[in-house]
Amino acid sequence: MKTQTTAYLAAILISAAILTSGEASAASKDPAKPNVVILFSDDAGYNEFSLHGAKRFPTPHIDSIADNGVRFTNGYVSGTVCSPSRAGLLTGRYQNRFGHEFNIPPVYSDTNGLPLEETTIADVMKQADYQTIALGKWHLGYAPKFHPMERGFTDFYGFLQGARSYFPLEKPTRLNQLLRDRDPVRPERFEYMTDELAHAAAEYIAQSEDRPLFMYVAFNAIHTPNHVLQSDLDSLGEDTRQAKHRAMTIALDRAVGTVLQAIDQHGIQDNTIVIFLNDNGGATGHDNTPLRGKKGTAWEGGIRVPFVMQWPAKLPQGKVVDEPVIALDIFPTVMNAAGVSQSPGLPLDGTDLVPFLTGATQTPPHQTLFWKSGANWAVRDGNWKLVVANGGSGKPELYDLQQDAEEQTNIAAQHPGQAKKMEAMYLEWKKDFPTPTWGGGRKK
Repeated sequence: MKTQTTAYLAAILISAAILTSGEASAASKDPAKPNVVILFSDDAGYNEFSLHGAKRFPTPHIDSIADNGVRFTNGYVSGTVCSPSRAGLLTGRYQNRFGHEFNIPPVYSDTNGLPLEETTIADVMKQADYQTIALGKWHLGYAPKFHPMERGFTDFYGFLQGARSYFPLEKPTRLNQLLRDRDPVRPERFEYMTDELAHAAAEYIAQSEDRPLFMYVAFNAIHTPNHVLQSDLDSLGEDTRQAKHRAMTIALDRAVGTVLQAIDQHGIQDNTIVIFLNDNGGATGHDNTPLRGKKGTAWEGGIRVPFVMQWPAKLPQGKVVDEPVIALDIFPTVMNAAGVSQSPGLPLDGTDLVPFLTGATQTPPHQTLFWKSGANWAVRDGNWKLVVANGGSGKPELYDLQQDAEEQTNIAAQHPGQAKKMEAMYLEWKKDFPTPTWGGGRKK
């Protein structure tokens, strides 16, 4: 811990000296090559962020991204659980198109992983001469061919499994061990994983040289296990599961603040795109108020997430966008910002958000969005949403999200034509999808 902290402070002092001499990072000099930092949290509830009005969960650093940029009130991810959501974000494509519909089983496998035929945003940014850094949770395959550094990332500091201890492990497995690039870190020496990932991000920012940065920081916070720093828990004066969620969120927001401070200290704030979002709806025990459902369902509580973005050089401050957007949009938005007009891979499902956010176009990013996770599925077309979700009637339910974002009043019987039309849209969307590669009974 002492060594790591010393290294972090040294990096900050070195970077401050560089700025004082007027030799700012090359990454900040070329406006055609903005830095990109994606901050991806895990399993948090919709009502566990003060940007949504949660008074018991103050998240001032996350809120500041919205204040300095854009907040999406209808921000979605493409999966209802962790691994599919990550596959969608990094490929810019509905993960169902390539069989990545369920979480990868937590066992070593030479076949289970993000298909090698898929191009990642890291592949594209690396080709555009970015340093591409993945930090934290991977959850996209365990065999060497699925390793982040085989999927476009130049650097990796994190772990392959979908969850692990927030504290150092004496005897980690090859799935949950902490890796520096491809090598195990032995022994593991850090205080708390959430802070450690933020400090690592700050160090990469401090050490950036002649290339702009693309950084994907995949926090495991606030996924189980509910490990907390005692100091964070003590600050709340209680010791309950809900208090532990709050303590873990305090650490998450502090970590976001660490990254934002490093960006600011190195003079690259204006030309750095920062995006914060959660990977799926809140897991069991988390607060998704006022949304119905939770992680694993296709109700809003399973797929609508906190989603904020700043890019001071290009985007307005304090803008609130009610039109639907999805994590699939991050790939084309970032790619185009870096000056790449088209991905060399398969067609993307996302949309470049910048023209809409700057007012260059008035056309909303999406008319229709889809979700599928086994028997759970949904279609959003404008403000209409047709959904089949665990715990529901088993039949498609129709909601008007403009009037009923909480999905409390099923109006399928009053609008049978609309329900039938949207079910046909869903069937057409999924008709060519492969059988899921693993999990969920592998039903198409």
